[in-house]
Amino acid sequence: MSNLNNNENDYRWVKNGRIYTLENSEGKVLRTAEDRTCNGNFITDSILENLAAECFEELERK
Repeated sequence: MSNLNNNENDYRWVKNGRIYTLENSEGKVLRTAEDRTCNGNFITDSILENLAAECFEELERK
């Protein structure tokens, strides 16, 4: 899956069936996405990168 860097911390998307979880280097889940399409292949790396960017923006606001 996609590896993302933010402020020297490693983040990655982990896929389990149709569920994708964005985890930091400590394994903490930051965001979850589910592919609910019939064939289960709608979520692309681009979509995951956009979701991660939204998550990081929300974390910066806190």
